Amino acid sequence: MTPDDPFADPSFVAGLRPVPTGPSPGPTWPAADLAGVRPDGTPVEVRLDAAGRPLLLAFLATRCDGCRAFWAGAGGPDGGEAADVLAEATVVVVTRGPGAVDVDEVARLAAGVPEVEVVLSERAWDDYRVGGYPFFVLVDPAARRVVGEAVGFGWADVRDLVRSQGRPGR
Repeated sequence: MTPDDPFADPSFVAGLRPVPTGPSPGPTWPAADLAGVRPDGTPVEVRLDAAGRPLLLAFLATRCDGCRAFWAGAGGPDGGEAADVLAEATVVVVTRGPGAVDVDEVARLAAGVPEVEVVLSERAWDDYRVGGYPFFVLVDPAARRVVGEAVGFGWADVRDLVRSQGRPGR
């Protein structure tokens, strides 16, 4: 393994989950509103009852090889899989809280994704049972339920997660 290998990072490895090999009913636990701060330090709350369509929570880190494509793709429609996801769900990027990340680095990355809310929140990582990154949680805001989750290895994986859940709440 090289020093840049994510499998050399114990926190990354601890967050790995098994990949299902067949159809599964998926997660069914309740979803929670998000509370945290924006990269500029202002408080922010993402309320599920205010979301009018599926909510995709993208749990990302700033220094993560696997996260780079997601930060770049969330910056706006590019005609590819990222554009498909942004058209079908409201995407919110969630990083660790200000004490655990370089806030200036989050602010720099957030500047490249002006259409996407970026929230720094330790509690969200606990509420959504996230142990590693990049990790994605699909929420049906009308039902206040988690309806899908996945480790994403590219925007195509995330697009498939959103599409596999059909139209949550219907």
